[in-house]
Amino acid sequence: MVRPALAATRALAVLDHFAAHPERSYSLSELSTALDINAPSLLAVLRSLTDAGYLVRHPGRKTYGLGMSAVAAGHAALTRHRVVDRARHELRALAAESGAAGVISAVAGESIVILGVEGRPTTPEVWAGQRLPLLPPLGQVFLAWSGAGDIRRWLDRTAAGVPLPAHLDTALAVVRERGWSAHRDTAARTALGATLAQLADTPRDSELRTRVAESVLALGEDYELLEVAPRATYRLATLSAPVFDQYGTVALALTATGLPPLAGARVQELAGRLTAVGRVLSQEIGGRPPVGSPG
Repeated sequence: MVRPALAATRALAVLDHFAAHPERSYSLSELSTALDINAPSLLAVLRSLTDAGYLVRHPGRKTYGLGMSAVAAGHAALTRHRVVDRARHELRALAAESGAAGVISAVAGESIVILGVEGRPTTPEVWAGQRLPLLPPLGQVFLAWSGAGDIRRWLDRTAAGVPLPAHLDTALAVVRERGWSAHRDTAARTALGATLAQLADTPRDSELRTRVAESVLALGEDYELLEVAPRATYRLATLSAPVFDQYGTVALALTATGLPPLAGARVQELAGRLTAVGRVLSQEIGGRPPVGSPG
C-alpha cells in the first residue's frame, strides 16, 4: 500500500482546519497546538500554502488566514458539483417553510463533511466545513445502501473492546426500506454535539476524540426512530434523505435539523419532501438508487 506523503497530509490538515473556521486567523503556535504538528515542520507547510495563495499571512500580527486561491478552488469545485448549489436552493425553501435548518453533507474518508447549511442557526451549532467522525451509529443514511464490506469497516471503527451494537443491522434495514433516516434528540445526542464543536477547534486532541467515541456509543438503541405513529409526538435531532450518484452510492445527505417537536404525521410529511428532493437531484446528476430501493 502506498503511504501518504507526510507534507501533503499536513497541508490537507491545515486546509481542512481553515475550511471549518473560514473567518478566523491563527498564529503558527495556535495551529501547531490545534493540529498536533511540530512548529518547524508546520512552518514549511504554511510557507508553501502562502506562496501558492491558499493562505495569506498578516505582516503585523503574523497570523494566517484563507487566501484567494482557496476561492478559486472552491468555485471550481462548485462548478463541477453543481448539485450542491441545487441542494442548497431546495433546502433553503424547505427551511423557510418548516422553521428548521437544512444541512448538506457528504462522506470524505472516515469523516462526514458539512458542505452547506441553510436556515436558522442550530443547537448544537452545525456549520459548513465542519467534519464529523463517521462512527456508528452516525452516518446511517450513508451506509444503509452500502455493501457488506463497507458496513463491516464502518462497524469496526467502534472503540476496541466495545461490543458492536446488535440493533444497527435492524436500523440500517429500516432506513433502506423506507428511504430516509430519523434520529431522536436525546441528552446523549446533545452531549455529543457539544463535544464535536470542541473537537473542531483541536481536531487532534486525543482526549476529545475518546470522548466523541464514548458519546457515540452512548447514543443507544433508540437513536434511530424505527417506527412512526402518526398521532405520537417526536423530538428529532435530524431527519435525512439520500442523493444517489450513477453508481447507486449515496453522494449527498439532505438533512433537516433544529426541528420543533413534531407529530408523527408531520415527520412522515417532511421525510417525504426530503426524499422527493433527493430523488430529483439524483436524477439531475444521472444517479439512481440501488436495485430494490424505494423510489
